[in-house]
Amino acid sequence: MHTPLIAYLVLIIKLQRQIILILLAQLAEIFDHSRLPSADKPVFKRFNQFQVDEKVPLLQADIGSKALDYQQLIAESLEKNGKPILPVRRRKPISFAAQDCPRCSAPQDYLYANNGAGGQLRCKVCQFKFQDGHAEKNKTVALRCPYCQNRLSIHNRRTKFDVWCCYNDKCAFRLGAIASMSPAEVADFNVHPTAHKVRYTWRTYNFELKGIAPESPIQAPVDLDRIQASPEVLGLVLTYHINYGLSARRTAAIMYDIHGVKISHQTIHNYEMAVAAVVRPFWANYPYALSDQIVGDETYVRVKGKWHYIFYFYDAKCKLILADYVTPNRTTESAVIAINQVLQKMPQIPEKLNFVVDANPIYQVAQIYFAQQGIKFGIHQVVGLENKDEISREYRFLKQTIERLNRSYKENYRSSTGFGSATGSASYTALYSAAYNFLRPHEALHYRIPVELPQLKPFERMPDKWLALIELAQSQLPTAA
Repeated sequence: MHTPLIAYLVLIIKLQRQIILILLAQLAEIFDHSRLPSADKPVFKRFNQFQVDEKVPLLQADIGSKALDYQQLIAESLEKNGKPILPVRRRKPISFAAQDCPRCSAPQDYLYANNGAGGQLRCKVCQFKFQDGHAEKNKTVALRCPYCQNRLSIHNRRTKFDVWCCYNDKCAFRLGAIASMSPAEVADFNVHPTAHKVRYTWRTYNFELKGIAPESPIQAPVDLDRIQASPEVLGLVLTYHINYGLSARRTAAIMYDIHGVKISHQTIHNYEMAVAAVVRPFWANYPYALSDQIVGDETYVRVKGKWHYIFYFYDAKCKLILADYVTPNRTTESAVIAINQVLQKMPQIPEKLNFVVDANPIYQVAQIYFAQQGIKFGIHQVVGLENKDEISREYRFLKQTIERLNRSYKENYRSSTGFGSATGSASYTALYSAAYNFLRPHEALHYRIPVELPQLKPFERMPDKWLALIELAQSQLPTAA
């Protein structure tokens, strides 16, 4: 007789349980959206360090504060190498003002233009580089042995790099290398000392920075061939600022606190725009091998105190950024420009080309625009946060990949709290895209880089990879020699 009552109570309990589960789910969603985005999994260790096979040399500011005597250096070279340092043999008349080396006082006969008409001079005696008439503004670093702090000296100059060596006979590295030799190796070392590597050595990537092409879509206030920083400093600045997401002010602070190089945050912005003007055409015109999983989305950034938008298009399978258009307007025209950036990277448009986007109607209008130009592709729109239709259920995972890209970008961008100019936002975004495609290992690719450029493979340190990428991009410019 109590069976209906018991069934009624069981029904009430089940209903209460469902209500409790719904409330818990809503509380969890509120909690997730109320907190700041947390960092994802740790970055791959090799991407997060400078040290590779051996200790990295100590980097200290080198502004020529230690005075040297050029006559003494010439005499030491004669004693060591058996030949003196001769004056520069010039093919053209001197193009710079009469002056002496600010470090060793070598006369003008020993100075030469180090980068053509760029204004950088170099002393043949002490190898000190300085700006024409402005030695105090030189921004470069001196390399010191990490074992004995002795200053490294040039051992050999190659086409693409310089070999540095520690010539301190009491260096801990040298003494340890000799102590680890067998008696037979010690006997051979006493007879053929150059046949054994017992001194600390290091290689620095070196090349001449060139100006940008006038056709570049980003025009910087300075050319790379006119900056006063050495390539080593430029590589460090890009690594800290782009790869590690430090703001320009924090990058300037770490360059001074760690490396002793004094550089302003505005100079870092200038370098950023100068490099972007060179790298952007290379990134945009590179012949990528694309998959059929291309997804697009737009995200917010702050530019001069106002919200702007980045229209991203992304190859979710190959982990490639294909479009990164920054604009103050969230319009059909913006979507058209971003899609056109993707189409330009395709040697031939596939017959069944499809883009996965959100429910914003501007993409449908852009589809109609391209169809009028004879370019046809499909649009799959993932609507909302829940899979309420078949297309959303099928392509939701692709939409999530570009949301992950948006979060990764904002993790870097957040430290700057916004951009001060439209050019600055476009420059930073272009460098981030280049690093994402050519420099950054991805966990989904088993820690491989999406595009492994052969020209970058010989280099382990991220600053050297940046310099190699810049040189490669420069070689593709119309004005490059």
